[in-house]
Amino acid sequence: MGRDSQVDWTAALTVPTPAPARGDAPEPLTWRQTALAVLPAFVATRLVVLISGIVAIQIWGVKAVQDVYDPAGYTTALGDLFNTVVGPLARWDAVWYIDIAEVGYPTDYPPRTAFFPLYPVLLRLGGWFVGSPLVAGLLISLACAFVGTMLFHRLTDLELGRPAAKAATWALLIFPGSMWFTAVYSEGLFLLLSVGCLLAARQNAWAIAGTLGALASATRSAGVVLMVPLALIAWDQYRHRRRPVDPRAEITWRQWPWRRPAIAVATVPVGILVYLAVLRVIGHSWTTSFDQQQEWGRENVGPLSGVLRAIGAAGDGIAQLLGTAPEASAATPGAEWMNPLLLLFLVAGLVALIGVARRLPIAYAAYVGCALLLPLSAPAVGGGEPLMSLPRFLGVLFPLAMWLGWWVSRPPHARHRGVVLGAVGLAMLAGVSMLTARWIFVA
Repeated sequence: MGRDSQVDWTAALTVPTPAPARGDAPEPLTWRQTALAVLPAFVATRLVVLISGIVAIQIWGVKAVQDVYDPAGYTTALGDLFNTVVGPLARWDAVWYIDIAEVGYPTDYPPRTAFFPLYPVLLRLGGWFVGSPLVAGLLISLACAFVGTMLFHRLTDLELGRPAAKAATWALLIFPGSMWFTAVYSEGLFLLLSVGCLLAARQNAWAIAGTLGALASATRSAGVVLMVPLALIAWDQYRHRRRPVDPRAEITWRQWPWRRPAIAVATVPVGILVYLAVLRVIGHSWTTSFDQQQEWGRENVGPLSGVLRAIGAAGDGIAQLLGTAPEASAATPGAEWMNPLLLLFLVAGLVALIGVARRLPIAYAAYVGCALLLPLSAPAVGGGEPLMSLPRFLGVLFPLAMWLGWWVSRPPHARHRGVVLGAVGLAMLAGVSMLTARWIFVA
């Protein structure tokens, strides 16, 4: 933002105001009302994704890399028309998920183990019913993304109120990273499980929270981070019970039912531990899945070094765009513009993280911060894009959208903020969909 920016960052990052009295809050929405509340944003943004992909393929065609990255023809098995219609949703990692659903994790090719098993298992099961793992993946992701958005709306309504929930739903779905919610990727499933996990904890349903957390850690390695917000939510509940408004209701640690939240927190890593155990049984080593990060061009260097590399790569990219670099060439095609863009995504994410820390309970900021440490600590070095896939990673960090929805919905300029951010978000979502549909890697 420039010096003359109209964004009131001081007001946007203010210390939380007291929550309204429970008697002043509206009645919680029914599930049917929640579905109707999120449906317009969901349908509109998914149409943007599909139409943008179709337009891009019809005008510019598909890059001649499809046979290289999909040699088995998984994404073209149902014909050119289907491939065109679902273009943005069946590219890149979708091939890996379908391949794992077909063949599993044989020891002759360990790189498959970088993809966690729950989503491929669902593709396999769904493929038996519909006859195609590709179609099953599209249906599963669509359902998970929609239900996950419903849970997100309810959680935001609980924490920030109804107006913020409406704006946050749009913020979640117009963000470019949301394109992968309904793709044959694990993002939609992970959104459902992670939001559901924290919503269940907030409602004191600890058995459900622990179960969803375990499933999340079997979906993506970042799922294990859910242990952090669960522990903080439990502590917050105890703290409020420890110092209630009515002193007669005060309890001690021994009186507080701490076993249920403790079991829930301990249950979260079960998913990843079961996955590692299964890999060991079929012949892989215990660390095979994590060792593959190097095969995918990532190197564990720590978050500070990762950020510095991202800044350096962005600077090199800007120099190449301006023609002032010694060699006007990038490690990968497009890295000269992608690296500055990825750095902007990181800066925006960090600004939103500050807002989350100031406006929402600390559990949400801790979750986002710990989850962000994973890609920042292991930047991609092989392709010249240290922050590779960052928009996709940010998309599932839903507390960022919660804060943005709260900020957008604040009077007196809520309408203007919504229009501007909506236009920018939809334009970027369309652009990401166009590039991905043409087999141009974005995230």
